[in-house]
Amino acid sequence: MNFKFLPVMGVALMSNVAIAAVPLTGLYQTIDDTTNQPKSVVMLYEYARGDDVALGGRIVALYDAAGAVAETVAHPVKIADRVAGAPTFVGLDIIRDMKWDADDNRFSDGKIMDPQSGKVYSSVIWQDAPGTLNVRGKIGPFGRTQIWRAVDAATLPTELQNLNTKNWTPSTGK
Repeated sequence: MNFKFLPVMGVALMSNVAIAAVPLTGLYQTIDDTTNQPKSVVMLYEYARGDDVALGGRIVALYDAAGAVAETVAHPVKIADRVAGAPTFVGLDIIRDMKWDADDNRFSDGKIMDPQSGKVYSSVIWQDAPGTLNVRGKIGPFGRTQIWRAVDAATLPTELQNLNTKNWTPSTGK
């Protein structure tokens, strides 16, 4: 065995482990399927689910038609009238119960809600490139995949820059 390659192999193995262990938590910008413009900011966060850790996602901001942040957690306005209880869009948990699947390097077995319709679908989330997520809602083999982009909190309003998600658990809003 050639021992010159052991350090290189060790670094390569550690890199793969680090990539697999990187949580996808943080702020992500969603894009409107029709207009291709920014629609909302979702905070992906981890929470305890029994003895496991799951991934949830909460809308923390909405953009206006001009692409500026129009609503935040400090000032929610628009009502998700097709969601039970008619909560505001901002503050609504749209992702819940996602579990990390190390074999497939993705989150799966969870649910995603379309806040426009209130319908809930099975979901899969994975990353092909740094800074972007593939978020798929599906029924069986049929579904739709959206690309969500990571957002630098410093570019957002102050109340979104240091969100404390430590005690967050998914709910349907208010």
